[in-house]
Amino acid sequence: MGTFSATIRTWDTSITAVRMNQTQAMHDLLSAGLGWKSSGHCVDADRRTCTSLEDIRYGTLMQAIDLKRSSGCPIIVTGGTEKGHAGGYFSHRHGFKVDIAHNTCVDSFITKTYRFWKVRGDGADLYRPPPAPGLPSALDVYADEPTHWDILFR
Repeated sequence: MGTFSATIRTWDTSITAVRMNQTQAMHDLLSAGLGWKSSGHCVDADRRTCTSLEDIRYGTLMQAIDLKRSSGCPIIVTGGTEKGHAGGYFSHRHGFKVDIAHNTCVDSFITKTYRFWKVRGDGADLYRPPPAPGLPSALDVYADEPTHWDILFR
C-alpha cells in the first residue's frame, strides 16, 4: 500500500472551512487512496459506532490526504464527525478532527518527522509538525491515543 493513484493533486487553501457532505468527502478520501473503517459499518453522524464524514471541513480532509502523500503510509480513517467525541470548537463534530488507525508506518512517520510537544491530560503524547511558510500547519496536533491517532487539523 505504499503507492496510490490520486485524482486530487492540489487543493484550494482559500476554501479550507467549506463543509463537505458525506458523499463528496468519501469520494475524495477513497479517490486519494485513503481507507475508511467503521465499527458499526455505517456513516450516520448521530451514531457513536459509525464513522461519518458529514460536514467535515474541506481543509481537514485535504490535510489527511496530504499526510498520506507526505508519509507514503496507508491511512485508514476510523473517526470523523460522528457523536461520541469530546466537545469544543476545534472538535470532531465541527469538522476539525479525524482519527486514523495506528500502523507501523504512520506511527514512525509522525514520531520521527514531527516534534514532540507535550503530554495531554489523558496521557496521550502530542506531536506538532514544523510550521510551513505561509500555512498554519504548526497549529495541527497529532495525539497518540491507545487505539488511534486523534488529529486536529487547523
